[in-house]
Amino acid sequence: KFGYEGIIGNSPAMQQVFNRLRQVAPTDARALITGENGTGKELVARALHFNSRRREGPLVAVNCGALAGGVLDSELFGHTKGAFTGAVKDHVGKFEAADGGTLFLDEVGEMPLETQVKLLRVIENKEVTPVGSNTARAIDVRIISATNKNLVEQVGKGEFREDLFFRLKVVEIHLPALRERQGDIPLLAQSFINEFARQYDKPVKSIDHAALNGLIAHPWPGNVRELRNTIEEMVVLAQGDTLTANDLPQQLQREGLPSKPITISSGESGTAALVGMSMEQIEREAIRHTLKANEGNRERTAKMLGIGERTLYRKLKEYGLN
Repeated sequence: KFGYEGIIGNSPAMQQVFNRLRQVAPTDARALITGENGTGKELVARALHFNSRRREGPLVAVNCGALAGGVLDSELFGHTKGAFTGAVKDHVGKFEAADGGTLFLDEVGEMPLETQVKLLRVIENKEVTPVGSNTARAIDVRIISATNKNLVEQVGKGEFREDLFFRLKVVEIHLPALRERQGDIPLLAQSFINEFARQYDKPVKSIDHAALNGLIAHPWPGNVRELRNTIEEMVVLAQGDTLTANDLPQQLQREGLPSKPITISSGESGTAALVGMSMEQIEREAIRHTLKANEGNRERTAKMLGIGERTLYRKLKEYGLN
């Protein structure tokens, strides 16, 4: 069975993502995950790793944008004692730490050109040489990269090596922005409600039509991460068992609520969904599509929806989804 590690969506764009994950995960092909901040690139990297033959091996992540060039070199390739001032002992780099598993290079578009040259050499030779050492060490690592930048434009500007770009992008997996898949918002919202109601021991079970329309109308520059944080705040502050427009964050309330329910076209949602349907219908659809995405695996479906297996069995019976 293939698991999506919490990635939820029924829109055509997300179905393309799921199909590509199924095709790419079992291979050792290097993958480049692209998309705006908050679209779930790390979740996709995890899904690729845990559905590969390397699943028992380590998954090691490095944020290439958080470290200066020299520090990034040491972090990636390791260093020997005395290699530079402050190197008081040998340091194992992330490549060696990921041996037999997967190395996830997040924000790879931020990597300095000098480090790009060294990374290209590691990919070509399948060996790494720690800073301060003349001895190369063989490694067996699958590389998955992610970026929110347009690497083609960076290549054109001379900010990213073209040869490295093609080495990293054996397969590209593009994640759509949330505004491009509005039809997934009801499913995502219900999943986050279930998750945070359980985490904070709150009685919240659903969201009403007005509040849901408010979520649909918001442009979500922070994408799924922003939606998740918004639902978490709403659940924490909620007074009843249903989230209402009054529970929306002040920014969303200031934007104003749509005067009419928002219709999502069938081409966008894949289900001809009308936002304004009952929460029972939304919950039923969330369960049905999550179960389908997990190919009938009830344990993983319950986990993704943030509910217990007993609750899932009861809901399946209640909605006639057995």
